[in-house]
Amino acid sequence: MIAVVDEKLHSKVQNGNQIKHGERLLPQVIDTWAEEDPGYIVGMMAKSNSNYIPLDFINLSVSQLANAINYTSFWLDETLDTKEEDAIETIAFIGLQDFRYWAMYFASIKTGRRLLLPSPRNALPNTTSLIDTTNCKTLFYSGPLASQAEALEKLIPGLKIFPLPSLDTMIASPTPHYLYGKTWAEAKDDVVMIVHTSGSTGNPKPIFYTNTILSRNDCDVLTPHVAGRQLADSTLTKQGQKCFVGSNFFHLSGIASSTMAFFGRYTDVWGPADQLPSGKIAAEVIKSVGINGMVVVPNVCESLFSDHGEELIPHCAGLEHVCWLGGPLAHSTGEWISSNLPHTKLWQIFGSTETNILPMLVSPSSHWQYMEFHPVIGPTLVHTADPELFEVVHYRHPDPDFAWARPIFHLFPELDEFRSRDLLRRCPDPGFENMSKFEGRVDDMMLLSNGLKVNPVHMEMMLQVHPSLKGALVFGNSHTSCGLLLEPKVETIEREELLTIIWVSVEEANALVPEHARVSRDKLVVATNDRLFARASKGTVVRKLTLALYRNEIEQAYTK
Repeated sequence: MIAVVDEKLHSKVQNGNQIKHGERLLPQVIDTWAEEDPGYIVGMMAKSNSNYIPLDFINLSVSQLANAINYTSFWLDETLDTKEEDAIETIAFIGLQDFRYWAMYFASIKTGRRLLLPSPRNALPNTTSLIDTTNCKTLFYSGPLASQAEALEKLIPGLKIFPLPSLDTMIASPTPHYLYGKTWAEAKDDVVMIVHTSGSTGNPKPIFYTNTILSRNDCDVLTPHVAGRQLADSTLTKQGQKCFVGSNFFHLSGIASSTMAFFGRYTDVWGPADQLPSGKIAAEVIKSVGINGMVVVPNVCESLFSDHGEELIPHCAGLEHVCWLGGPLAHSTGEWISSNLPHTKLWQIFGSTETNILPMLVSPSSHWQYMEFHPVIGPTLVHTADPELFEVVHYRHPDPDFAWARPIFHLFPELDEFRSRDLLRRCPDPGFENMSKFEGRVDDMMLLSNGLKVNPVHMEMMLQVHPSLKGALVFGNSHTSCGLLLEPKVETIEREELLTIIWVSVEEANALVPEHARVSRDKLVVATNDRLFARASKGTVVRKLTLALYRNEIEQAYTK
């Protein structure tokens, strides 16, 4: 039996002030922090032109951030020529991945606007759909996104586009305080941010975040403690510490990482604004700054420790936790971290744009690859037609004090049940029955024409860490056997050379999956440079879109 300490007290004392977790408005949190500790560095971003270790960083203090928010608030009012009472409108921002996203987050809230955050990597029709669906009339942009903004202006009648001022301008222009005087009761249901789903099955869907949704990470301190266990949440990074973020400002993971730092009063550290997160960048940051935690997607985590692990060991003395999100982590990477960094907690974030981050426990190092939901406020695992698989299902919590842990019902108040379509398999080891491993999505499971089912995740996980591959997808729906679609890392490599290099790894993967799921050499399809794998904003491969790109080549593989 799991012993749980019930903790529902929302009010706590910080710096002598009574605060009520889950009922704090982020612009006010930042303004208060700026008054109490103006010089605290809330954000660090590596400079793009840093060529030596230690890297040079842009250091943003909380008072500079507060000034940038005030500046942007007045600038939005002036640019859009609207008054506070009629400023409720949707504006969009696509930009270089820098701290101007923070200024836009909170200036939008202060001025009563809704901020749409399309992924800059979206296809133009997807962003067009989001702008039309949300009745957005104004798009702001920064950096190299000017060409995308201009293309959208031509596609969408009446759309106005404006370049955003530089971060230096926002910081260096002394600005009066822009009052945001709403109470929690007045503001909790205000829609302040619009994010979107990946669009893997059609146009991306807008998801309307309120102040209540943004306050989700302020509630981690209210999670009931489980005896002898560590909670897997934002409290792993302590006040005053530093956490490396390998994500994007427009995605839930980047938004959540930001709000965690603001509520928890610690520092987020980012790579260069104009470069995609990578293992190399993460390694350079770790060598340059004393990092206490990190949040990264699996491919960045795998590259970081497979390519740079040994050289990083001396720099990881203060690394208390490593978090991955967005998909399974390669077994070799998790084992390396557990063996070489025994003091470092390895954990994963699990959730979605709709459900937000789910309450979990840190897994024992012996079972790092499994996840365990919080026994009181976590979701429910429901049997599927396959007796070994469970779907993650959300129901309303019977105790209203824990409604914050089920934000899906705030987003969709008409629902009493939400089926995530995420499939898990229980751990078979005695004593670890509460733990589960991700097995894919309901719509990812493949059905061969002979009636046999295939879970593609197992083989894909084993091949996605191959040094010659950027990605690997299993195909075979409605056929009698499976094949592999491979995305090479080196664009100029010849097909036969790639197959020769990776075939040993394919055979090793074949040995670990059922016979009907194995892949023969004649069922290998290599992606071309003009049709790269479709990826969601967090970097994970979008299966259906990618397989659709190679529909003809896949069918030809079965006619040889």
